[in-house]
Amino acid sequence: MAGPIPPEVKSVVVFVFIEREGKLIPNGTAFFVGVKKPSEPTTFSVYLVTAKHVLYKPDTTEFLDNVCVRINKKDGGSEVGTIPIKVAGDDRTVFFHSDPSVDVAAIPYLPDQERFDFKFLPDEFVTTREDYNKLKIREGSDVFFTGLFTPYPGSGKNYPVVRFGQVALVTDEQIEWQGKQMSLYLIEAASYGGNSGAPVFFYLGSDREPGSLVVGPPVLKLAGVMQGTFLDAREIKVIETKKTPISLSNMGIAAIVPAYKLHELLFSEELKRQRGF
Repeated sequence: MAGPIPPEVKSVVVFVFIEREGKLIPNGTAFFVGVKKPSEPTTFSVYLVTAKHVLYKPDTTEFLDNVCVRINKKDGGSEVGTIPIKVAGDDRTVFFHSDPSVDVAAIPYLPDQERFDFKFLPDEFVTTREDYNKLKIREGSDVFFTGLFTPYPGSGKNYPVVRFGQVALVTDEQIEWQGKQMSLYLIEAASYGGNSGAPVFFYLGSDREPGSLVVGPPVLKLAGVMQGTFLDAREIKVIETKKTPISLSNMGIAAIVPAYKLHELLFSEELKRQRGF
């Protein structure tokens, strides 16, 4: 097993809130990824990545006018910033995959690095299609994700919760999600409201190859973006009523947008034009 996670991983995560009736309501998770400039290895263009549906108005597929992002400060506490959501035009602020079924959004966004306590994942941590084969990812591979836990988002600053699991299914077939066929893979880990948009990591230890031990440090790679959990509907008996209430229980299986879909977005022609390299 790979052991305890690197503590810096939690620093790439921020919490997404939406404003409702004058109050900030925790709505999801986002994380920072930096794309390196080829000619200047120390120069990065930084993006805030989340699930596309985190940017929707509640119970719709219409985009919010803006979202609020809470970031921890270096001198303690946190601060909330507002990001306008503009999905078209020359002044657009958010970018999506060319395949509309991919539930990932990237927002060019770099907070003040002197004031705020955060880190970003360099793009080499984003798993490509080729990496999946090289790393020999299969059912049983260890994963973890870190994100917003809505019962305790923290009052003064962000406190991401870490959850652990294993890959449950990797398939070349698309998986149906809310009536749409999507490229996903499944992990055995319970995801709840607020986890959407969280970074999911492969954390592969010395036992990552069945039947042998691999010498060297654990491998940490971005596996994908948390999309959500599968829910199981079950009937509840109700006395003296004609209605049939339904209880939605968590099935313990979460759907992940593969990291290679994020890689395709970050290195799309559109985002290359946006950042100039």
